[in-house]
Amino acid sequence: MDAHHVPHHSHLWHLPDGTGLHAPLGVIQVEEATGRLCCHLCGSWFRSLGSHVGVHGHTADSYRAELGLCRGEPLIRRELSAAISARQKAAYGSSDVVRERLAAGQELARSGALSTVAVQARSDNPLPAEALARQARALAAGRRTVAGQREAALRSVLEDSGCPDLPSFLRVRYGRGASLADLAAETGLGRDRLRREIAAAGVGVRGPGQNTPAGRRSRARTAEAAAAKRVGADDLLTWLSERRRQGWTLAALGAAVGHSGHWVSWRLPRLDSEQRVGRPGDRGPTPSGVGSRKVRAP
Repeated sequence: MDAHHVPHHSHLWHLPDGTGLHAPLGVIQVEEATGRLCCHLCGSWFRSLGSHVGVHGHTADSYRAELGLCRGEPLIRRELSAAISARQKAAYGSSDVVRERLAAGQELARSGALSTVAVQARSDNPLPAEALARQARALAAGRRTVAGQREAALRSVLEDSGCPDLPSFLRVRYGRGASLADLAAETGLGRDRLRREIAAAGVGVRGPGQNTPAGRRSRARTAEAAAAKRVGADDLLTWLSERRRQGWTLAALGAAVGHSGHWVSWRLPRLDSEQRVGRPGDRGPTPSGVGSRKVRAP
């Protein structure tokens, strides 16, 4: 079984019923030098606990439940788990049979039904308190890490701008017309926090409809990026130009990118003007399945 035993010692941890444990409840103890895992119940070390726990009358699932471990907690050493994962990924890529077996689960995931199943399973069989506490600690640690990274990035932005602090930066950038979208992209902060920080810096937050040239440019960039993503184009102007030359109508282009024909013609004024020379109306062919109403360019 590839295990080695530890000398008998008094138990440092216990189950609620008084059963002595050789490792903390809710934690997999890993031997750093070898990567082996400690059995909570007997103190022996194994590359894989999955087959060993049977000697204690447990399955892998019942062992996890009894010892306060998460349902998906691997009971094998990390390197072995990584090797199995790599092997399974390779099998998925090369075997139609494996992909067929997983197709039903993938469809559940795509449709969102898998989330419903998971919530129901969690309500029917809640995690042990130790596992929940462990998850909460991991989430809190993750939030602290992300917050630290965000603050470090913000300090770098402030240093590059020459501003001593965030209020000074906001007074300069927002005062010069930068939009909330611009500031969010530069600082990594959410818009709600930016509004609070701008107000705290003594700068009035512009209300809806109070446009600035920078704000209009920011909104135009956002709209163009969304349109490019919708049609899968790296360069929206090139995409529009190519299809306009192919004879797409402005209405068809607008329907494809999610805007009006006028919005499209505003971005292609020169090209549209050239195409309309000698042509009384915008009567190019309309691609199948896309808007067919003809829109005359302004």
